[in-house]
Amino acid sequence: MSATAIGLGAAAGLAAGLLLGRSARRGGGGIAPAAGAHLLPDPALRWLLRAHGALGVWMTELLPGEDGPSNERFIDAERLSVAQITAVDRRLERARDQEQSGAERLEGGTLVFRGGGGIAVGLLLPDGPALATLPEVEDDLARLLEGVRRRPQVVAMAQAQADEGSVETVGSVGLRLAYQLERVTGAEVVVAACEPAGVRIVGASGRADRRLLDSYATPDSVLGGIARGGEDRIVADANFMGGSMADRRQRSQRVLLLPLRNAHDTVGAVALWLPDEREPTGVALGEILEAMRNAAPRIARAIEVQGFRQAARVDPLTGLANRRALDDVMRRHGASDGALIYADLDRFKSLNDTLGHPAGDAALVHFARLIREQVRSADVGARVGGEEFAVWLPGATLELGVRIAERLRVKLGTTAWDWQGRVWQLGASFGVAACPETSRRVENLAAQADAALYVAKNSGRNRVEAAGKAPNA
Repeated sequence: MSATAIGLGAAAGLAAGLLLGRSARRGGGGIAPAAGAHLLPDPALRWLLRAHGALGVWMTELLPGEDGPSNERFIDAERLSVAQITAVDRRLERARDQEQSGAERLEGGTLVFRGGGGIAVGLLLPDGPALATLPEVEDDLARLLEGVRRRPQVVAMAQAQADEGSVETVGSVGLRLAYQLERVTGAEVVVAACEPAGVRIVGASGRADRRLLDSYATPDSVLGGIARGGEDRIVADANFMGGSMADRRQRSQRVLLLPLRNAHDTVGAVALWLPDEREPTGVALGEILEAMRNAAPRIARAIEVQGFRQAARVDPLTGLANRRALDDVMRRHGASDGALIYADLDRFKSLNDTLGHPAGDAALVHFARLIREQVRSADVGARVGGEEFAVWLPGATLELGVRIAERLRVKLGTTAWDWQGRVWQLGASFGVAACPETSRRVENLAAQADAALYVAKNSGRNRVEAAGKAPNA
């Protein structure tokens, strides 16, 4: 069994073990108490549906780095209309985003729901005897929500345990530390690491808001200052990350910030939402500091290894992926569809000859920044040559690829750029290919996009050309 499967089973077991125990106590139907965790989480949702005589069970969560929410639902399709299902979907989206819990009468039944940390779960109960078990429904939903919350931590720990000889990642150490400190203090905990790109949230405990993962503190924020060694400890308000994070839960609760130190270097920080506004003391404080002392050198090593790995895959001038990294992404994900954009800055040699090579480097960095701003979070921008760039758009059509290339072209041409006070009009030519429209094989797209780029260059520059379908491509 894979580490991921182990982790998912363990996380589901956390919720389902309690649910199955409840089944034994009240004699409900569903799977037997001896059922293994490997059967979950889907059977846990189906079990809830049957055990409570519900019309449907829903789960929705926001996942870090994903474009949209992940949704699961099991419903009695013969008893619910499309309009009723849509009404529950929308109500749970609000419960998830606004972290609401309760019971609400809807057309067709009563929706019992719980939300928190970017997750919401709900059961739609029919009118009648089922409503008498409302407290038990609320208890089961609370346990399910807690299990889903803890799933990322359990997965990370399972993956780390599966290969103890491997080097830990920054994320796995951060998640372990956050989980450990929550167990000691009962507080919500996030862990930040001081990386070359900035101070990033790398760990969030089960009770914390998982949507914070991979977000960055602003350079002038309280968290940014303490993670870089500015203070020993600070009690701050909930917006300790600065303008990059509005308080998602709209709370006034105070947060204790402590630096993560490895010898004389500060490698990050820990933030603990203080239960009852009281700072930890005595044994609890000792356990917190000891856990942080053990984690800090591991985070330092992980950051160093991460830097070595990134250096082999990142263009040092622009910070975009290099050609090797782009090829790996397109190969590793086994993509069967998507669009590839090739771009080349126009008259770049003239820019270098007139303003000098430092100006040329600055123009490349400027274009790389525009690429980051204009593409989706799942897309990959790369510098594949001197003034040549590429953007891989997984799942995109040829039409979408052309639109994004055109957007990049217009943005570059309308964004002012100068070198030491001398204005220079930048422009670029673009070629676009896509699978399956221009080729049945993703590995053919680079040659097709490059050929389309050549056509754009020889047709007047500063334009977008789409590749044609090649024979047997």
